[in-house]
Amino acid sequence: MYQDKRTVRGSQPNGRGPRANHRPSNNRRARKNRLGGFLAALAVLAFCAIALTPVMLTLSQRATENNSSARQAHAGLGLADVAAPEITLVPQSTEAPTAEPTPAPTAEPTAAPTPDPTPFAYLPVVYRADTDAKRIAVTVDDCYQVDNLRTIVRLAEDNGAKLTLFPVGENLSKAGMADLLKHSAFDLGFEIENHTWSHARIFRLPEEEMAAEIWKQRDALNQVLGVDYNQHFLRLMGGDGETDQRTHNYLKQLGYQGIAKWSVSGSDSDMAHIENALAPGQIYLFHTTDADTAKLQEFIPWAVSQGYELVTMNALLGLPENEVALLTQQSMPAPASFIDDHHTQKLGDYTWVVLQLQEALRSQGYLIMDGPCTGYYGEQTVKAISQFQAANGLNVSGEADSETQQRLLEG
Repeated sequence: MYQDKRTVRGSQPNGRGPRANHRPSNNRRARKNRLGGFLAALAVLAFCAIALTPVMLTLSQRATENNSSARQAHAGLGLADVAAPEITLVPQSTEAPTAEPTPAPTAEPTAAPTPDPTPFAYLPVVYRADTDAKRIAVTVDDCYQVDNLRTIVRLAEDNGAKLTLFPVGENLSKAGMADLLKHSAFDLGFEIENHTWSHARIFRLPEEEMAAEIWKQRDALNQVLGVDYNQHFLRLMGGDGETDQRTHNYLKQLGYQGIAKWSVSGSDSDMAHIENALAPGQIYLFHTTDADTAKLQEFIPWAVSQGYELVTMNALLGLPENEVALLTQQSMPAPASFIDDHHTQKLGDYTWVVLQLQEALRSQGYLIMDGPCTGYYGEQTVKAISQFQAANGLNVSGEADSETQQRLLEG
């Protein structure tokens, strides 16, 4: 606002004199005008401030209240000194859910049909051997007559022949029998097999008694020989009962190989028939009777002269010799259980089942017999079965098939 006097009064540096157009009154007027504009602006600003004051106070009060509420809320969460972030929810685009493929229903596995039980396996019933070799087996049953048996054994030894002996168990205790059997088995290589304990028709006996007839002979022979002698064959009294399922079951349990029958009964034949029947693989049946001893004295040398070898049943059938082990004391095992196969019973059969059928037929009035039931399927039984089948709507065959047995035995 203050100017240097030299600038006002003196000359300018360019050598010019006092400014010719200097007008002090005009400057004062300009300053006055600027001051007036400034004051007018201030007045406008003051008016605006006065007008906005209530609004600002309201906003300030609301902000204070909001801040106080926020602090109280955060204090409840232990976050009094932390400013709560403002969260903006942004809408998300919702995609339609992808449909899960519906799995195809799993097919229930078809249950495999239950197989039928394994058929009962019967042991071989041996009548002869299938061979072309000139070999035969001579078998001797019962062994009641020890002296005759001694003669037969010596005869075979002298002719280079081997025998198969089937002694009845009760005969093993006869005087001289033990030494003769030991010599036959261990010195001569003969084979000794089972012919039951008492020569009983075991197909007629209850199961425990049937088993005892087999076991007692076997055990007695072990005691006589002084070893455990593993027999391979059983010969039934008269050969009857070879289809009895219980007998096969027990023999299998004890390790037997089969039931021994025969091709030629020398006991029931004359010498002409015995000699005419000579052929490879034949099994001959004899006993220790006087008559059979005489036949053997003729037959054995003659068969050897015809080029035949007389061998044991094991050798004829290609089986190993009976196994021998140290003697042990054993108790008779009870017969193992088995499933009755209800195989057809027919004319000529000897079985425990036939005995049961006969008793049922008798009780229902179809069979009339003198004396006890025999277990033999004869003509009377055929007739009675036929009548039962006709009366019960069954196929009339005279043979007791599975259905006939079950209907008759369950009735």
